Amino acid sequence: MIRLSAITGYLEGLAPLSLQESYDNSGLQVGDPGMDVTGILVALDVSEEVLLEAEKLGFNLVVSHHPVIFGGLKSITGRSGAERIVKMAIQKEIAIYSGHTNFDAIAGGVNSALANRLGL
Repeated sequence: MIRLSAITGYLEGLAPLSLQESYDNSGLQVGDPGMDVTGILVALDVSEEVLLEAEKLGFNLVVSHHPVIFGGLKSITGRSGAERIVKMAIQKEIAIYSGHTNFDAIAGGVNSALANRLGL
């Protein structure tokens, strides 16, 4: 097994959190860095359906491009989509890691891939 902290360390070695824009919230959104990872589901956005798919596959880590938590959550009541996702992830013990603008900024990252695809 590999620990979540090893995976987040690897991802942050590729795209340091210092590269993210000031408005962004990349990094570990939900989860215990000391937990063992059973599998990783990669998604553009985290939704309740994505968490259910991860659970079905027996995976306990979702790596997304877009963060679930952009601003601070003031409560976790399940009223908003972000609250429901965070609540479900905690209940199902599924970690969420997001690499957003820091992965956009690196050479060979999202912006580079888009520019190459467009022939720029």
